[in-house]
Order: sequence, then C-alpha cells, then structure tokens
Amino acid sequence: MMDCDNPQEEVLTATVISFPSSHYAFQAEKVCQEANLPVLLIPLPREFGADCGVALLISPKLQEQAEALLSQAGVTLAGTYQISRQRSRAKLWQRVLHLSDA
Repeated sequence: MMDCDNPQEEVLTATVISFPSSHYAFQAEKVCQEANLPVLLIPLPREFGADCGVALLISPKLQEQAEALLSQAGVTLAGTYQISRQRSRAKLWQRVLHLSDA
C-alpha cells in the first residue's frame, strides 16, 4: 500500500514481518536486537491481516538476514510484506531503522 498525499515526496519502504502469536513477535524483537539488527515492534497494519496484531518492522536490506536469524532461533513467521510511506510520515522508521541510509 502506498501513501500518496503528496506524490512529489520521497517514499520509504520497510519490511513488515508478522507472526502467528504475540509470543513470537516479542521473541523475534529480542533475537534481532541481540544481533544488533534495528527493528521496531508495531501493530500489524490491517491491510496485511489480523494474525496476532503485532509485527516487526525492519529495513528491506536486512530482511533475509533477519529471516535466517529468526529461523535459527526457532521463531515462527506468519508472513512478510512490504509497506511504503512518505518520508514525512515515516520519521520513526527513519530514526530506528536507519532507512535514510538505505
């Protein structure tokens, strides 16, 4: 889904990883943080389903690394999605995930 209030503004994209339960989401956050991967725990955007309601937001550049790490740790994933927002609406993403550096 693209946020298009101002089509002139740069759009940032992040990866959303969903989980079958909040237990896995919290475990995934801990595993990623211990590996120094910048992640952000967020409410699961409605456009991606209901699942457990909690998801992990990560830079698309780190998606494969995070998925491998979570698989090794035995964390079950429900799905992965791409989400886009205009830069002005993604300030927290930029700060936590370093998306500006992408």
